[in-house]
This record gives sequence, C-alpha cells and structure tokens, in this order.
Amino acid sequence: MDTKTRLNRLLEICPNYEKINSYEFFEGDTFSETMINFYIKLIDNIDMESKEEIEFLGELDNALSKYVDDYRFRQFLKPKLHEIDKNTKYYTYKVTMKLIELSSKFDGSEVESARWI
Repeated sequence: MDTKTRLNRLLEICPNYEKINSYEFFEGDTFSETMINFYIKLIDNIDMESKEEIEFLGELDNALSKYVDDYRFRQFLKPKLHEIDKNTKYYTYKVTMKLIELSSKFDGSEVESARWI
C-alpha cells in the first residue's frame, strides 16, 4: 500500500487524529501523555490488513476523542483507572481497554452536577 493510500485509510479509521494529537494536557498528566503516545505508536505500527487491529484503533480513536472533549468523562474515568495496578504487566493495554469500555458506557449521568445557589 502506498503512503498516500495508507494515510487516507488511517484518516478514515481515525477521524479524530488531529484533535487527539493536538490535545494540550497539563504538565504532570502522565495518563494523557501515555494514552496519546500509545495511540500514535499504534497508528505507526498498525497492520492495515488486520481487521481486528483496525477495529481496535477505531474504538480507541472514539474513546480518546471523548476523553479530550469531555471534562466530565475525564473526571468519571480517573477513579476507575486507579483500580488497575500500575505495576501490572501490560498496564497500558489494560488501561486502554478500560478506557474503551467506559467510554461506550458513559452518558454523563454518572457524574453529579453541582448546584449553584
């Protein structure tokens, strides 16, 4: 597959690439940095013939898009990710799977809204 065709295909799979790649996270936010770097490495190494890899990348693109767009989702996600031991093998993969799982379940009702007086 030539470079132009590959790039066009990747943009079809990852329509949120530019938004995710340009997300400015706070200094010390290792989670955002790790997830975005993992996403970019995955894009660089994806086998365009593997339906499973393409599907996974598309799901990750959608989940990270929700992550960078929705502050409430980030707040909802933080305590859930603390359940995963940082010293466990394949930590990044496990966190990625949790991110994808929770992004599909999150509808905004899980976060309490503050009432201003």
